[in-house]
Amino acid sequence: MALWCVHSKGINLRLWRTGSYKFRVVEASNREPGDLLTNYDYILFPRKYEGALRTTGAQLQLTPVTVTDEVRKLVWHHYLEATIKHDITSEEISRGSQVGPAIFRYGDQDPSVFVSDALRATLQQVQGQSLLFSAGLSLFGG
Repeated sequence: MALWCVHSKGINLRLWRTGSYKFRVVEASNREPGDLLTNYDYILFPRKYEGALRTTGAQLQLTPVTVTDEVRKLVWHHYLEATIKHDITSEEISRGSQVGPAIFRYGDQDPSVFVSDALRATLQQVQGQSLLFSAGLSLFGG
């Protein structure tokens, strides 16, 4: 079974952590943030994915966070920070033999999120979902 890299159809705004569970937008944009926001020290999903993500059990911790855009005077309270407990290597991604709902973090500087077939199917059932999935490392150069 394949492992899938998760991407957002929307924009990935860069955020700055301003405190415990608080982030501020540091990129100018007039668009809404996407369904997956990542940088070296955070991975954020909207709450609508909470049920699907919790099917992974102890593989991740979800914490409510606030994202503020001070320029546009907007505040979003519907994001969860996903602390993924397991990193994955490119070799493990290539083997891709994960059974059941599973989630992994790949890379350090701008981490990617990989999920199992089972979790991908569950995420795709979320109403209003706006995620894209690519098989394995198919979108990575090299």
